[in-house]
Amino acid sequence: MQLSFAPVADDDFESLFDLRIAAMRPSLERLGIFNMDHARTRFQGQFDPQYMQHICVDEGAGAGLERAGLLTVVPYHDGRLKLQHLYLLPAWHNRRIGDWALQQVQERAKREGRAVWLEVLNHSDAIRFYERHGFVPIGGDPIDLLYQWSPAQGM
Repeated sequence: MQLSFAPVADDDFESLFDLRIAAMRPSLERLGIFNMDHARTRFQGQFDPQYMQHICVDEGAGAGLERAGLLTVVPYHDGRLKLQHLYLLPAWHNRRIGDWALQQVQERAKREGRAVWLEVLNHSDAIRFYERHGFVPIGGDPIDLLYQWSPAQGM
């Protein structure tokens, strides 16, 4: 299995919104806060193709390149990188694709000497994923927790 990134274009909005809903809906429903209109408005406000990349998978044997997920990393005003989106379609979960994508972000942060921060839903399965990759909690509220990783923490 070969993994790569591909650029996002303006006309990818609907397919990426659908991907985000597929990835986030179960967690948002578990918290009792899922709202399709709010989700669309929020994603529209975060949709900036210059910082977004499709996560692509080529399983070989003529299967072709498939878009499995979305990665968005935004340079933040304080010099850190914000990991805004790391979503995989459910069919691609548990195949170490998220590990690979996050390692690419951490390698970039290391090269640039920047910390990486993110928000993760309270009680989300993603918390264990980020903690396993060295992210530590730095704050939060009843809905979102804030996590950060810095090159000094290692990989």
